[in-house]
Amino acid sequence: MTAEADLGRLLRWYPRAWRDRYGEEFLVFMQDSFGPDEPPLTARLSIVAGGIRERVRRSGVSGDSVPPADRVRAGVLMVLVSWTAMVVAGASFAKLSEHFDDALSNGAGSRHLPDLSYTFIQAAAGVAGLIVIAAAGLTLPTFLRFLRSGGWPAIRAHVMRAAGSTLLTAVTSVPLLVWAHGLSPHQRNGGSAGYGILFGVWAAFVVVTLALWAVLAVVAARNVAFSRSLLAAEAGMAVGVALAVVDILAATTLWWVLVAQRAPAFLSGGSATPLSVRLVVTVAVMALAAVAAVAGAVRITRSLPEWIRG
Repeated sequence: MTAEADLGRLLRWYPRAWRDRYGEEFLVFMQDSFGPDEPPLTARLSIVAGGIRERVRRSGVSGDSVPPADRVRAGVLMVLVSWTAMVVAGASFAKLSEHFDDALSNGAGSRHLPDLSYTFIQAAAGVAGLIVIAAAGLTLPTFLRFLRSGGWPAIRAHVMRAAGSTLLTAVTSVPLLVWAHGLSPHQRNGGSAGYGILFGVWAAFVVVTLALWAVLAVVAARNVAFSRSLLAAEAGMAVGVALAVVDILAATTLWWVLVAQRAPAFLSGGSATPLSVRLVVTVAVMALAAVAAVAGAVRITRSLPEWIRG
């Protein structure tokens, strides 16, 4: 690969509008700086970091360079991405917390608080899921108008990738369900290495599929022209989802503490320590989702007053 081609590839980290305006000057500057040689690793990393910063700034996620409406939209999309991550973590938590009640003693109060926190997690997830569905339903007419006005080429590749991944996940689900039907609970929960591998592959497909649909939603939302009232409604619902994401993290942490006190062996598969790698990773993903959700909600609430005044 020539140095010029390498610089052109690195330039793709920047948004298209930036490349159209500054790309040629940037290439000339880099060629003058490094000549025919490829730029060193430090320069390459600096270019990539600058491109990411520029994309974040132009997307409205940070800074005040874009209009307040775009900042509100960016906040809504941050919450959507955080909810997608929470769905993945929630599915992991549901799997590893199966039958936790059986590990608790029947003593007074031993089950009450863990059951209450678990029920709260389910309720918060259900409410947030309904809000997300309602938000998608509200945007459907606007999205269909976008498609009728010639918007399909802008999202076609994303739709094909998401649909293909969905089909692959569905195909993988069939042998997994058939195999699981003939296994004991112990075999389905680590007793069968083959089943565990297939389940891991299927879970990876699910995560990729959710990520691709989230990317599609983000791309579509950035291309669709929302009315003022619709964007305001989406912003309000996004703040509600963000609160639910934080509540789920808090309730999951409380559940972990309570079960660790009452049945530590359940969390670690038989040992006395309440630490579980899967649970640690799951809660870490929840925490990252909560941070993104809070950042999105803050972005919305800080940009709304300026947007309303405008």
